[in-house]
Amino acid sequence: MYIFHRGIKVVNEFLPVTNHWLILFASIPVALSTGTIFVYSVYSTDLAKRCQLDASQTGSLNISATIGTAFGGLFGGLITDTYGTQLPILVSCVSISLGYKWLYDSYRLGQNSSMTLLLLSMFLVGIGSVSGYFSAIKAVTLNFPNYKSSAQSVTIASFAISSLLFLFISSRILKGDIGAFLYFMHVACGLLILLGFIFIRVDGHFEDKKQHQETQVECDEMTGLLISNQSESEGIRDSSEDTNDLKSMSLKRSLIHPVFWYHYLILSLIQGFGQMYIYSIGFILKAIHYYYDNEVSQKTGSPSLQTHQALHVSLIAICSFIGRLTSGPQSDFLVRKAHCQRHWILILGLSLMFAGHCINFIDLTRLCSDLRLANKILLLASCIIGYAYGFSFTCYPAIISDLFNMRNYSFLWGTMYTSTTFGLALMTSIFGYYYDLNSTKWDDTAEEYVCNKGSGCYKSTFQITSGLCVLTAILVLGYIYTKRSNKPPVIL
Repeated sequence: MYIFHRGIKVVNEFLPVTNHWLILFASIPVALSTGTIFVYSVYSTDLAKRCQLDASQTGSLNISATIGTAFGGLFGGLITDTYGTQLPILVSCVSISLGYKWLYDSYRLGQNSSMTLLLLSMFLVGIGSVSGYFSAIKAVTLNFPNYKSSAQSVTIASFAISSLLFLFISSRILKGDIGAFLYFMHVACGLLILLGFIFIRVDGHFEDKKQHQETQVECDEMTGLLISNQSESEGIRDSSEDTNDLKSMSLKRSLIHPVFWYHYLILSLIQGFGQMYIYSIGFILKAIHYYYDNEVSQKTGSPSLQTHQALHVSLIAICSFIGRLTSGPQSDFLVRKAHCQRHWILILGLSLMFAGHCINFIDLTRLCSDLRLANKILLLASCIIGYAYGFSFTCYPAIISDLFNMRNYSFLWGTMYTSTTFGLALMTSIFGYYYDLNSTKWDDTAEEYVCNKGSGCYKSTFQITSGLCVLTAILVLGYIYTKRSNKPPVIL
C-alpha cells in the first residue's frame, strides 16, 4: 500500500489545485457511480435468463455483492484513515469498472458464462460501491466541519438518486438493451470516479505522522521545557479526561465502547425498516394485484404489475433523495442554532417510518373496492417510507463524526455500516416468513403457491416492524436523555 501511496503523491504533482468546493462537487459523480449497486434489479432478471441462472444462483450474486460492500467498507475505511482518500477511490474506480466489464462479458457468453466469474464480478462491484463512497464522505466531512451534515447530504443524496438516473438511461436511452447498459456502466462509472480521484485529495494519518516526525526534533527542547513546568497532578487529570473522551479514544477502544455498539444496533434497525420495504415492495404489489385480479370479480383495467412496480421504485428513490437533501440542513440547524442533539432527526425519521409501516397493516381488501384506490394508499406508504429512510440515514455519518475520533472515522463508519446487513436480514426474514405462511393457494398458471389474501399476506410483518419502530425510538430517546444528563449511556 505504501508503494501505491507514494506513486499517487508523485501523480498529484501534475493534478490541478483542489479546494473544499471542488471536493464537494467531485463527490457527486463518485456517489452517482458507486450508487449503481442498487441498479442490480434493472439487469438481474435479464442476466439470470441469459446466463440460465436459477433463483438460488441469482440470490448468490446478491449475497456476493453484499459481502463485497462489507469488505470494501472495512478495509477501504482503514486505508482511507491511514493513507488518505485517493487510494480507496482509485480502488473503487478499478473494481467497479472491472466488475461491470466482467458482467458484460458474462452476459455476452450467456449459458457458457462462469458462475465463479459472475460472483467475482458482483464482489468487485460491492467493493467499489463503498470504498470510494465512504472516502468521499470523509473528505466532505473534514472540509465542511461547521456544516458537515449539510455537505454530507449532497453526497449521500447523489448516491440515492443514482439508481433512478441509470434506470432512465437504461430504459429511455439504451431502450432496455442490457448488454449495452452493462458496458455503459463499465465505462461511465470508471470515468466518473476518476474525477473524484483527481479532486478529492485528503491525507490520512500516515502523512500526519510523517510531518510530526519531521518537526519533532525542532520542538523537543521547547516541549521539554513546557512539560517540566506542569505538575504531575495536572498530567494525571488530563490523561484521565482524554481516556474518557470518545473523541480522543484509539480505534480499538472506540470499537469496544458501549456507545459504538448502541449506535450499531440503532442503525441496524433503522436501515432494516427502510431496506426491507424497498426489497419487498414487489411482493407487496404482487399480493395486492393477485387479490384484485383473481379474488374480486370486478376487473379494474388498472396498469400492469410491472408498471406499478416501476412507479413505486421511482417514487421511493425520489422521496429518499429529497429526505437526504433535507436531513442535512435540518440536522445542522438543530446543532448550531437550536443547540439540540443531532439524534432528534432520528426521532422525526422514526416517527415517519412508523406512520408508513402502520399504513401497510391496514386491511386494504376491506377498505378499497378496486385496485386503483389500493394502489394510491400504497403509493402514500412508499413516499413516506422512502422519505423517512433517506431522512434518518443521512444524519448518521455526522452523528458518528460528532461522537468519535475523526482520525479513525472511515473505518468506524465502515464498521457501523455493516449493521445494515443484520437489520436487513432480520426484517426480510420476518417478511418472508409471514408471506410464505400465507401463500397457501396453488396457482396452475404460475405453477407455484401464491398468496391470495391481499394485504393479509404481509399485515403481520408490518405490525411487528411498527412495534420495532417504537422500540428503536425509545432507544434513541434513552441516549438523548443520558447524554443530556451527562451520564454514560445506559443500554436499554
